[in-house]
Amino acid sequence: MRQLFIIAFCIVLASSALADVTIHCLDVGQGDATLIVSSSGQTMLFDGGWNGEGDDVIIPYMNSLGLGELTYMAASHYHADHCGGLDEVFDEKGVSVAVYDRGWSYTTQTYTSYANTVASKRVTINDNQVIDMGDGVTVTCIAVNGNGELSPPYDSSSYENEYCLALLVECGDFDFFVAGDLTGGGGSYRDIETSVGPEAGDLEVYHVSHHGSYSSSNPAFLAATSPEVSIISVGDGNSYGHPHQDVLNRLYAMGSSIYQTETGDPSNSVPGRVIVNGHIVITTDGTGTYDVHGDQYEMDEAEPSAVIVQGLQLLGNFPNPFNPSTEIRFTTSVAGLVDLTVYDLAGRIVWQERDDFPSGLCSINWNGKDSSGIKVSSGNYFYRISSADGSQSDLMTLVK
Repeated sequence: MRQLFIIAFCIVLASSALADVTIHCLDVGQGDATLIVSSSGQTMLFDGGWNGEGDDVIIPYMNSLGLGELTYMAASHYHADHCGGLDEVFDEKGVSVAVYDRGWSYTTQTYTSYANTVASKRVTINDNQVIDMGDGVTVTCIAVNGNGELSPPYDSSSYENEYCLALLVECGDFDFFVAGDLTGGGGSYRDIETSVGPEAGDLEVYHVSHHGSYSSSNPAFLAATSPEVSIISVGDGNSYGHPHQDVLNRLYAMGSSIYQTETGDPSNSVPGRVIVNGHIVITTDGTGTYDVHGDQYEMDEAEPSAVIVQGLQLLGNFPNPFNPSTEIRFTTSVAGLVDLTVYDLAGRIVWQERDDFPSGLCSINWNGKDSSGIKVSSGNYFYRISSADGSQSDLMTLVK
């Protein structure tokens, strides 16, 4: 086993030596940490997982790569599963240029430890700021503090996920997007993703926001970015149900190849996804191809196009649970009439809609009322979508 590890490690080093950029999506359990290494020698650590993950995971991994002082460090936001280990890495490795974050402040001990430790290098990042990492590798901040969807002051604990930095890493024709826990709506979350998607544009690799939470990766964002590969950083047996089945369905319907650091919630699954049970390494010279965990992909220089699907695919409802309304999403390869029927658990019809829809990604909104316009009681409801190319059903939950 040790010999196999050494061989695999040597392969990673060899491929990295040929790459202009190597991106390491680190396995820090139910947290996030991404290490970006340019062939120029410049480095950036974006997020550091939970407290302890800096010492236990990130520093040993950097040592295995022969990396010393970081050039840059950045915190997507101030939740402990993202900034917890950054102070540990800063203390051990140091940062030569800057530690970027969204500014403002937070009230936890984890944030205070981070802020005090990095104070000498701490810089508030600006929207559209470009960080040149050499050899044609750039990192651009395309969103921060709500991307114009929220108003200052940016100090509400309710919107900490919405405040996330969104970074676009570019190397030639290769584009990689990472944004911590950026939200796309659902429940009390605000939709920031829809405004960010067009700024990100067509993506080769999408580091899935918020560990695959139902609040991320909304259809508008995915339609604007059309990611060829999706990376989910997630912890086994987490209590959040990450990655959410709706998110997996949406990525699968887009034709995106899915890689996960760990299994996460074992009850959620789609065909073909790869559970790495470890770090996921991406390498490219920015031309022609790029590698993800040893799998080679061709660079797609085309602009995002309509989703190509075969048959009807139900993508679930968003949000779920919901109150007072939810959006039921589906894709169909045949334009024409689509029927949606909502049933209670006794099998009685609660609400129906029939309308013409184009082929591709579509949605129907249900406002939690029956066919007479009366609000229904909280609880579970079945719904069924039927069209000329098939029918599928699922379960949703109305909460009050």
